[in-house]
Amino acid sequence: SDAAQGYVGHFLALVSLLFSILGGSSYSSLYTQNEAIFHALFREVSEAKALLEQVTLVCSNRPFFRDVVRYIQNYVKRDLCRLDRPPAVVLARKPKDDPLESILYLTSVGVPSMIYETVRSLRQRRGDRLGSVQRKLPPVQLVLLYVLGALNLVSFLLFSPAAVGGEFRLCRSLFALLASALMMTMRVIHELWTPVGGAYNVDGVLAVMIRGLDEELDARLQGRAFSTTSLPSPPPRWGAASAAAA
Repeated sequence: SDAAQGYVGHFLALVSLLFSILGGSSYSSLYTQNEAIFHALFREVSEAKALLEQVTLVCSNRPFFRDVVRYIQNYVKRDLCRLDRPPAVVLARKPKDDPLESILYLTSVGVPSMIYETVRSLRQRRGDRLGSVQRKLPPVQLVLLYVLGALNLVSFLLFSPAAVGGEFRLCRSLFALLASALMMTMRVIHELWTPVGGAYNVDGVLAVMIRGLDEELDARLQGRAFSTTSLPSPPPRWGAASAAAA
């Protein structure tokens, strides 16, 4: 009847509106979180490189230099690259299992405090990264989105049961397009919900960022240097003026 068709039409409009509101808010929240993860990783990798440079500059002639480099390497492999581990578990581990705490312990005597400041800043960057990786959207919200999408499809089927001929083929095509659009939307939201191992993952970008850091850590452990301590020769005019003055 016309009353039933109108009721189904209003139900379809309401379900579509609820799906649009919940799906839009979920996408916006997840995309913002994914962007925060990228920013946090760039800042943390930059701070880790600064720590390695300072340790090389200050502690290269000290007996514990290789131990400090190994702790940095341990931090990169078991902390910075392990985005698959729950952030709360990583942050809750004991201080003795924290390589940054071990670096502070080794450099706490007779070393300028700039290493302490860099380690402190690196810890803050790690906290930002762990906080951004932590899932903030509960799984029940994704379940609700799937339920609303299924109700949308079912109500669309109920809305056009009397279509025949060309109208039936049109409704069948529209139903196929609606189902495809809903599934693609849900896949995008689900991929954003899993920042590690999905289409919007940060694994590839992180691997590229730390590639140079890993190579430099291995080179430092092998005793190779990347800079020279010899001073450049003075300019000709400065040398001539010094000789004349002498």
